[in-house]
Amino acid sequence: MAVDANRIGNVEMGGHRHLICWRSALAGVVIGVVTMIGLLTLSIAFGGIGLEDGSTVKNASVFAGVSIVVAMIVGNFAGSYYSVRIARRRVDVVGVMQGLLVGGICTLLVVCHTMASVAALGKVTGAALGATAAAAGGVASTQAPLIQDIIQDSLGARKLASDPEVVVKGLASRLVRGDQESAKNYLAAQAGITPEEADKAVVVVREKVDKALEEARKAAATTLKTVGWSSFVAIVLAMIASVLGGLVGALCNERRMIDVVK
Repeated sequence: MAVDANRIGNVEMGGHRHLICWRSALAGVVIGVVTMIGLLTLSIAFGGIGLEDGSTVKNASVFAGVSIVVAMIVGNFAGSYYSVRIARRRVDVVGVMQGLLVGGICTLLVVCHTMASVAALGKVTGAALGATAAAAGGVASTQAPLIQDIIQDSLGARKLASDPEVVVKGLASRLVRGDQESAKNYLAAQAGITPEEADKAVVVVREKVDKALEEARKAAATTLKTVGWSSFVAIVLAMIASVLGGLVGALCNERRMIDVVK
């Protein structure tokens, strides 16, 4: 009977017979997104001031990440509160559900926009992971810039029988598939040096390539972990803020409903 009484009370106060009011939810989403955009633009302005005053790129990145989290929390809370208030919900559970809906839509929009903005980061990470995984499997492409740069630097100003780019690709393909003996003979023939000298050069190049790929793998893993955990925490905190916004809105409606002049 308590639930039925609440429903009747909501209808009498101009509420809705259905559980979710989509019109007020849409209005809450608009308020939430506008709040987020306002806070993000403000953080961009302060971030620019910080860089101008000599702040490091690392500190600026941390500031940007914190700003996104704060904007999502405040925006979701504001949108959920506004939605529940104008929907005139008085039941706390219903207010929480309405708030979750608004927060979910706001978070989805922000996450989609953020993922589009960091597409470049994803490409860099994917390239690093691709090069590492391919090298580990022995099937890496000879077009990998990381490997080619290392080989080219190691060759230096050596006079080669073929075009330097051809030699670099030839060495890269042999080193990637783990055929060090073939790489040694190929370098000896191209550079006009003894097999012993070529073997020493190939060993040095191989060590540099392995080290660079290991560093790329660790950097990619660190980036993925950081982005993944920070995104997860941001979404959880934003949804909690949505719940609180809806709950506070319902409690405020219980104390004093927004008057509608008819």
